[in-house]
Amino acid sequence: MGDEKINNPHDTFVQAILEHENVALDLLQHEMPAHIAEALDFSTLQRLETTYVSDDLRKTYSDRVFLANFKNSDKQAYIYMLLEHKSYSDDWCSLQLLKYMSAQWQKYLRENPQATRLPPIIPLVLYHGEGQWRRKEIVDLLDVNDPESMAPYTPVFDYVLWDVSRMDQQRQVYRPDTSAFLMILHHGRKQSLMEVLPTIMVLIDKAAYDKPTTLELIYQFLTYAINVNNDLDEQTIQRSLDKVHEHKEVVMTTITKEWEARGEARGEARGILKGRSELLYALIERRFGSVPPEVHDRITHATEEELSRYAINVLDAGSAHEVVEIR
Repeated sequence: MGDEKINNPHDTFVQAILEHENVALDLLQHEMPAHIAEALDFSTLQRLETTYVSDDLRKTYSDRVFLANFKNSDKQAYIYMLLEHKSYSDDWCSLQLLKYMSAQWQKYLRENPQATRLPPIIPLVLYHGEGQWRRKEIVDLLDVNDPESMAPYTPVFDYVLWDVSRMDQQRQVYRPDTSAFLMILHHGRKQSLMEVLPTIMVLIDKAAYDKPTTLELIYQFLTYAINVNNDLDEQTIQRSLDKVHEHKEVVMTTITKEWEARGEARGEARGILKGRSELLYALIERRFGSVPPEVHDRITHATEEELSRYAINVLDAGSAHEVVEIR
């Protein structure tokens, strides 16, 4: 489990926080389109123990499936939440959503063989990358000269987008732990985390859970921060806990042990990524003469899996941008 937390810190963290249904319910009530929020009875909301993201994609995606009744009705709707963990917009997101929605409907039909209708699925994407989100329809991904001519034969659907960078992360209507969740997703990989981490700790404390739950949440947030932000040091964590001093000693004892246990693994992983990145820079320079800033940025934030794919792309790509799949 320890290796999984290091290798898939986003997935591990998101799944843990959404176990606290208050956060999911808070976001769904306040951030869904008004006509959907008004139609659903959120008091019936259930979090299903279902996931469609395969293990090999968990560095990139997490998912959650919820079920809720319509108001004054026994009819239900699924809410499929896909969390996009890349630092940039993913062109293939619509295709992934279609795949997972289809899987959910197939599951429903297996469990309800007499059904003659399907419950609606409301697809939702939560994105916490740095670049601006670009919506790509499936028709935009077709390899033809005139994609629009294929539009009548290509699935088309919309989805709800929650781009954390464009959300008011401290809306007064939010629970404190919801604000903390959005803030750490937004700042987690950035230098700005050092400034907002004390506020995040205070918000968790204000959520008014019992002491064991509060300690667990603080630990989960700090563990996530340690695993995704290479600039975070022990002194910064110490300072972030000053305003929740009653929890500081217990948390620091646990976090220090965690830090020591993971330091070697994180250092080794960073060394591997750095070596692969430098090799990729050299290959791109050799083929195309230079590494454009946006290409350099994407390589800097790439996962091990993405770097391997980019290295293969170098062989046939027509430009440095194509190597890192910037279209």
